[in-house]
Amino acid sequence: MSPAAPRDGSWRTWLRDDPRVREALRRGEAVEVEPTGYGGNDFLLEFLMGSGLWELLCSVRPRGLKKDNGKPWRALNGLEVLRELVRVERVAQCGRVIQDTRLMMIAGFNAEALTRARRRRGLVVTPQTLGNHLARIHPREVVETFYGHGALLRGKGWLRRGVYAADAHEITFPHARGWPGMGKVGEAHGYKLVLLVRTGPGEERIAGFALGPLHASEHLLLRMMLREIERRVCPVRRLIDVLVLDRGYWGAEFLLGLRRRYGFHFVTRAQHEGLGLVQDVEGMLRDEENPTRWVRVGEDRSRLGPIEVRLRALSSIPLHEKHGRRVGEANIVVADEYDLRGKRLRNPDGTERPRFYYVTDMPVEADPYPIRGFYLRRWTVENQGFRNLTQRWGLDVPAGRGINPLLARLLFVLVLANAEMVVQELFPGPWQEERRRLSKLGVQGLLGGAPALAAYTDQGHLGLLSVEDYGELLLQAERDRVARDIRAALARGESPETV
Repeated sequence: MSPAAPRDGSWRTWLRDDPRVREALRRGEAVEVEPTGYGGNDFLLEFLMGSGLWELLCSVRPRGLKKDNGKPWRALNGLEVLRELVRVERVAQCGRVIQDTRLMMIAGFNAEALTRARRRRGLVVTPQTLGNHLARIHPREVVETFYGHGALLRGKGWLRRGVYAADAHEITFPHARGWPGMGKVGEAHGYKLVLLVRTGPGEERIAGFALGPLHASEHLLLRMMLREIERRVCPVRRLIDVLVLDRGYWGAEFLLGLRRRYGFHFVTRAQHEGLGLVQDVEGMLRDEENPTRWVRVGEDRSRLGPIEVRLRALSSIPLHEKHGRRVGEANIVVADEYDLRGKRLRNPDGTERPRFYYVTDMPVEADPYPIRGFYLRRWTVENQGFRNLTQRWGLDVPAGRGINPLLARLLFVLVLANAEMVVQELFPGPWQEERRRLSKLGVQGLLGGAPALAAYTDQGHLGLLSVEDYGELLLQAERDRVARDIRAALARGESPETV
């Protein structure tokens, strides 16, 4: 019978007091113990195994293996998954995962080999073994596996058609020089990572990634992603309705070329105020000084607070490439930001916030505000996507020197981040409740430590213990009982042989 349900049908509460419960167990008092749900309900691990993502990640085969009788590479992949889930950012610090027999068995290591290693007080593998394994994973394997996971998500309906945004993130290393594939911009050395992310509320997904040297063209990296999606996931036009790009992707010929090849709409900003396009727009606005043509919309921004945005739509504006040749036309939405008193907003340094020029191939005359709304979704990638990946998943921490281990770790991190986003969407109540309870009770789950046991005393105290702690307390209580029995027998005059 559960301690929370007495026989008379009434309810009873217990006070959390781990020291008193431990003392009761040491004294051998009556204590009722049962497993808690907190230790066995690791949503993300269960989801990985049930969805097929665990098998997909464990199937990343390293290159250059001459034989398969060494350390099992599938189990090393499983170990890397568990290392990321436990939030051990650096490979050199993953000893506590390797020392956990349960986690190693989940990863796929042989139980007999683990037992032998423990008997000789050693490790079945070392952190260096895992680091060397990641360095042997070829970039082509990474690309194939990542987009294979995208096809899996799409097949299950977890990667849907919608609005996508691309943005770049610089992974720099202050003291690293000469790593394979590394680039240099100014005094910074490192790599450039571009992500393609679905931006729908609650449905954020990483659909594509490309890594290049720090000086790599973002145009090139975006084309690489779209090409891989087309080859390995689905036709791009069936996935992307609108692609939102920041000013770094500016280029009239580039944008119109993407539109013609893949069929999606685009929304971006004019790269700078010196563009001929911007000068043309400003000239048109001066010629049509009609305040009734401006649309006014209220916004509540997290950083700026309540503001008013005034928008003006202009259609069929010519686009020219850098040498002046006309390559097509686009529609423009001009936006100015004001406070609620009608004054232009200013930056913290006192300068006036710039006028925004949004460029798109979508209709704008009927309602220009959706174009600005699309562009604001780009912040999902920059503020939420990269912030989550760097702060929660340690995106910038390399697994070794060079591009191979960096790419290999990126694969695991991006797939796991996607899995977490899917779980949050599919199980919003249980997922959030589980995280809240684990945090409140201070009890780690399977991936953070031993499963927890709940111990209830007749005096109304509740204690949460690991299985190992519970066993040690029982053993100590039994030793104390035996010692008392021996002392009592000797006090009665019984001989040691009789005792």
